[in-house]
Amino acid sequence: MKSPSRSLRLFAACSLLAVLAGCSSSSNNTSVNLSGSVTGLNADGLVLSNGISIVAVAANATSFVFPSRVLIGSQYSVQISKLPATLICTVTNGNGITYNNSDINNVKVACAPRNNLGGTITGLASAGLILANGSDTVSPAAGAQSFTFANKVGQGFSYGVTVLQQPAPQSCNVVNGSGVMGVTDINSVQVNCQ
Repeated sequence: MKSPSRSLRLFAACSLLAVLAGCSSSSNNTSVNLSGSVTGLNADGLVLSNGISIVAVAANATSFVFPSRVLIGSQYSVQISKLPATLICTVTNGNGITYNNSDINNVKVACAPRNNLGGTITGLASAGLILANGSDTVSPAAGAQSFTFANKVGQGFSYGVTVLQQPAPQSCNVVNGSGVMGVTDINSVQVNCQ
């Protein structure tokens, strides 16, 4: 039969271990910071999100840190919620799972200026022409001699202008419609209609 003092010591030791275990399970040991680097951000307006956590990144910033920590074992997904009006930005290393108590700091956000994409039109006598660059479209009016897409293209990004809809009964083709956006506006795309 166990003595009462031995049982009391055993209970006290177990209680102490439970208290110590509780102290070690602070939020700093169960979650990590989510941060990264930023390049090319020369304007305000960039907003990043990770789920419901958001961070606004100021012009000329070179880094960012989300205000909410990420629980260990959770997924994270850094997305661009809002872009500056003059820039296009991309995220690299933005998705993953936190496996241990090491902070995530390798997310990269790269921004580049955006330029106009457009060109000239010859022979367009009918309505109904729709030009496309990816999901962006423009519908020049009958008699139009030029066009410009509403959405600008980031420097270093590819573009490809195609005819999405012909202006019946005419037929139009595109010349110089694809390339990579440089440091100035592209206005050399030619649309010829017959």
